[in-house]
Amino acid sequence: MKLNRTALAVILAAPMAMAHAAALTVTPLVGMYTADEPSGAKIDDGVYAGLAAGVKFTDSLALEAEYGKSGDTKLLGGHVLFSPESFQGATLSPYVLGGFSRSKISSTPYVSQDTTMDLGAGAFYSLTDRLSLRGELRAVHNSDKSLTNYLAVVGLQLAFGEINEPTYAPEQPAPVKPEAYIPADTDGDGVVDANDRCVNTPAGWEVGTDGCPLDSDKDKVPNSIDECPNTPLGQPVGANGCPMDDDKDGVINVNDKCPATPANEVVDDKGCTKTVTIAKTEKIEEKINIVFDSGQAVIKPAFEKEVAKIADMAKANGNAFITIEGHTDSSGNPAKNKQLSQQRADAVRMKLINDFKVDPARVTAIGFGSSKPVADNKTAEGKAQNRRVIAVLTAEKQTSEVQKVTKPAAKKAAVKGKKKGKKAAKKK
Repeated sequence: MKLNRTALAVILAAPMAMAHAAALTVTPLVGMYTADEPSGAKIDDGVYAGLAAGVKFTDSLALEAEYGKSGDTKLLGGHVLFSPESFQGATLSPYVLGGFSRSKISSTPYVSQDTTMDLGAGAFYSLTDRLSLRGELRAVHNSDKSLTNYLAVVGLQLAFGEINEPTYAPEQPAPVKPEAYIPADTDGDGVVDANDRCVNTPAGWEVGTDGCPLDSDKDKVPNSIDECPNTPLGQPVGANGCPMDDDKDGVINVNDKCPATPANEVVDDKGCTKTVTIAKTEKIEEKINIVFDSGQAVIKPAFEKEVAKIADMAKANGNAFITIEGHTDSSGNPAKNKQLSQQRADAVRMKLINDFKVDPARVTAIGFGSSKPVADNKTAEGKAQNRRVIAVLTAEKQTSEVQKVTKPAAKKAAVKGKKKGKKAAKKK
């Protein structure tokens, strides 16, 4: 209770203590007051009439003392009013209110005096510079008895005087200093002409203390336009400061062992055309012709070398296959001729296997009888040619070829070709 009284006294005293520094306001108030009745009490409430006097320090902050009466209840209090700065100068200005009041209730036989805490919100509507309408809703809380009463008021606020503005001493002009001598710097590189050995340096270039463009890698191309600022000492460079690459293969001249590589070839790190070894398969075919006597399936000594030749080729090519075809002339029974032709083919096959150790799985013998003559069977000479065995060797030989690696053809050329074709088609 003692704390509440002290706080009330401070709020009521503040307007008096600071009145000399701010405008004064007077506000008659009228409204409705509703009382939260304690147990066993009957309190007359209803119309509220009051008068508030305050001190307005700024458009945002004011202190106010207020006295009012509603039926059996009298209120004397002090409040702080705060309005957001963003509404300063506006016709409608909202505010919030907080403070304390001393309430006295005289309703026979119930009598009570208590300190209340007040919280509210309202708005001012400006009519003139000094006159404003005011509306407010307020909650009046009695913490001692845990009661809350409500007050709704309207009023007409009148302001007297003005808010004192701070006064400032007139600003004294700064003493005028004599202009300092500024040495000339014609090219604006930060080095005065008197010390500048390169007085026409292009704007924005890095320069040293002598005013000349910096060249960190000593390639005679200034840093400001050097696209390769770390070129090793002594390497020839182009106008952009990068090492020369005459054949444009991506390997600079000093490292290029093949400095004239054609533009379409891919190179290695030495600048020479890359090559690839491409494996190739060649088909080998060899034929031998062995002639037999009529009705015989015995290989004549004269044909031993032919059999040996085909055997040697088979051994030299491990993937070789030999097909042996047996044939007869048209004399005799066709069935017997076919059997004889098979015997002749088998004779050559077994010679290759037994005498020359050729893999049996790689030798095939087929008898065709007289079905495939190569000469006229009406003559003795023709019949002799038809009594034959043909051995055909087939093999694949693996070889390699070294080829240069070239770049893919440019797409642009292909596109141009298509466009020309379309134009020609349109003309037709």
